[in-house]
Amino acid sequence: MVQRSLVTLLAALGGIFVILGGIVGFLLSLHPYYGLGSGYYGTLGAAIYGTVAVILGIVILVYSGITHYAGIARNVVGGLILVILGVITAILAGGWALVAAGAFLTIVAGLVVLVEAVLADPRVRAIPPAA
Repeated sequence: MVQRSLVTLLAALGGIFVILGGIVGFLLSLHPYYGLGSGYYGTLGAAIYGTVAVILGIVILVYSGITHYAGIARNVVGGLILVILGVITAILAGGWALVAAGAFLTIVAGLVVLVEAVLADPRVRAIPPAA
């Protein structure tokens, strides 16, 4: 139970950080000369990165709720999906600090689920038994 709450907290914080990072990063990148956005893409690039970050943050938040209420926290697939969402977020929109922190928290939540699933179920093995 504690691990499921920890996973939900980490993934929810990660999703919130990704959403806030997308919004704040876009707002700080509006000015073409002094902004934090890419100089080549300008404001349009910041708007695209911000939109992608907000969408991925919402997906992370929804999935963290699903893992908490549906009991998927013991499932290896649940951990893999959280790790994959975190990696995709880091690759696509991880240029801003809050988005990168949220992606990191999502990856950590997915790894906690994976470790919990491996430790809780003796049938899950990293190395197949010798023949």
